[in-house]
Amino acid sequence: MSFAVGVDAGGTRVSAVVSLPDGSHRFGYAPAANLRATGVERATDAIVEAIASALLGDSAAAVAVGAAGAGDPMAAAALSAALERRLPGARVAVCDDAAIALRAGVPTGDALALIAGTGSIAYGEIGSQRYRVGGHGYLLGDEGSGFAIGSAAIRLLLRAYDGRAPQDSFLAAVAASLGVGSAQETIARIYQAERPVTEIAAIAAVALDFADAGERSAAKIVQAAALELFDVVKSLVRRAAVEGRELPLLFAGGLLAKNSLLTYLIETRVSNELPHLVPRKQPPHPALGALALAQSLGERA
Repeated sequence: MSFAVGVDAGGTRVSAVVSLPDGSHRFGYAPAANLRATGVERATDAIVEAIASALLGDSAAAVAVGAAGAGDPMAAAALSAALERRLPGARVAVCDDAAIALRAGVPTGDALALIAGTGSIAYGEIGSQRYRVGGHGYLLGDEGSGFAIGSAAIRLLLRAYDGRAPQDSFLAAVAASLGVGSAQETIARIYQAERPVTEIAAIAAVALDFADAGERSAAKIVQAAALELFDVVKSLVRRAAVEGRELPLLFAGGLLAKNSLLTYLIETRVSNELPHLVPRKQPPHPALGALALAQSLGERA
């Protein structure tokens, strides 16, 4: 059989999905495929691996990929060409992963999204216009992201090892998660990691748990992340010129997947300063937004 395949190629992992005849969905997975971090060829390998895992021997008639880093038109074109070579006969479309996340949760109409996982971005579609704030990658941006939170936690751990910050239960948990017991071990653990961005971002889950439990040093890191994430939303509203308009604001990405101190702080700011926005949480998997695009490609074939 031939299927339409939707792919969410994110900074943590790649997820591919097909819709089966009985209406259910089958997913396949592969390691992270951020274009900026891995390059086109490695991203292509991971995406093809995830597609094969979802298809289980069937073929792809149409493939739509929402890829981290594909907001750059040149990067998107390069990835599209590479996928067309690897998936002969399939119609291929590549777009920003923020777009599929938004449309998974709000299929049509004007809407905004705050997406925070390994990276972070605020994204909106107003009429035919597309607006992005943030999403500049882990080296130059992605404020408030899993990578940013994880980096802050590891930096604080190193300061504690240096005697410049107090040791506490949160930092003990960070060290245990990394499997380290000294500054030297921490540095080696990160710099020798095969996927350091993903490894660092994974520490964000530890910070969120301890912040929710009231641990002061973790809460300070999460509070700073919340301010950064709200700032990109506020900037998006200004850039899109939608002040005062009632619009959905989708919360998407692994950091915002469940209620936490982080989501509470962002929602409180939105309620106080941008009360016209209506938060929507726990959206469908972003790959389902890509699947809808892939199905439309197949219909136009």
